[in-house]
Amino acid sequence: MSKAGDREKSAWREQALKKARSTPDPAALKAAFARWQALTQACRAQTFTLKTDWRFIPGLGRKTALEIGFGFHRYGFPYLPASSVKGIARTWALFELASLLSLSEGKLNDLDQTLSREDKEFDKAFEQFKPSPEAKELAKTMRLVFGTLEQAGGAVFFDAIPTSAFPLDIDIMNPHYAPYYQGKDSPGDWHNPNPITFLAVPKDKEFAFAMAWRRGASRADLLEQACTWLKNGLRNLGAGAKTSAGYGYFQ
Repeated sequence: MSKAGDREKSAWREQALKKARSTPDPAALKAAFARWQALTQACRAQTFTLKTDWRFIPGLGRKTALEIGFGFHRYGFPYLPASSVKGIARTWALFELASLLSLSEGKLNDLDQTLSREDKEFDKAFEQFKPSPEAKELAKTMRLVFGTLEQAGGAVFFDAIPTSAFPLDIDIMNPHYAPYYQGKDSPGDWHNPNPITFLAVPKDKEFAFAMAWRRGASRADLLEQACTWLKNGLRNLGAGAKTSAGYGYFQ
C-alpha cells in the first residue's frame, strides 16, 4: 500500500475508533442489566462487583475492519463472555493445584488435560503427579465445579457486564522494530515506529459478575469456592489482553 493509502487508512481508523469509544446508550445498558439481574436471581446465582484497577481490553484478538478487536456486547457496551469468566476461575484453581503438587509451569498443560479425563482414566493418570491427600481433594473439587470430558461442571457462569454506561479510552502501542520481529532485519534505530491505536475500558469502571450452581448437580456447597477462585483470578491474573503490561486487573 502507498504512503497516501496508509495515511487514508490511518485516518479512517482514527475516525472509527472515536465513534466506537462514545458512551453507549444508557437506556439499553440499563435494560440489559435489569435482565441480567432477573436471570441471575432466577438462577439463585451469587453475584458481586469489581472495578477495573487500570485499563481493561476485552476481545483484542477478534478480527475486525479496524485490525484491532474489542469485545462489544450486541448493545454496544464492553463485556466479558461467560466462557472467559469460567476460564479465569479455572486457571486460578489450576495454579493453586499446581502449587500443591510443586509443578513447574511447563507441566501445567499436562495437569490441565489430566483433570478433564473421564472418571475411569483420571485416578491412574493423576497419580503420576504424586498428589497429597489435599491435592487429591482439590482436584476432585475442580472436576465437580468445572466438569470433565464426561460430565458438565456444576458451576454456571454468566457474562460479566458493566453496571453503568461510560465512554472508552483510546490507547496506543508503538512497536519500533517490526522488521526485526518478523525476522527480516536486525534491530536498529533506522526502523520506523508503527503506532497502533486501540480501545480500552478506563480505570475504576464497575463490572458485575455472577455464578450459579447447575440444577440437579451435587455439592452445591462448592459454589462459594468457585466464586473465590474467580475473584482471585480477576485480581491476580487479570482478564483480556496485555495483562503482562498491567491491563485487565480488577479490585
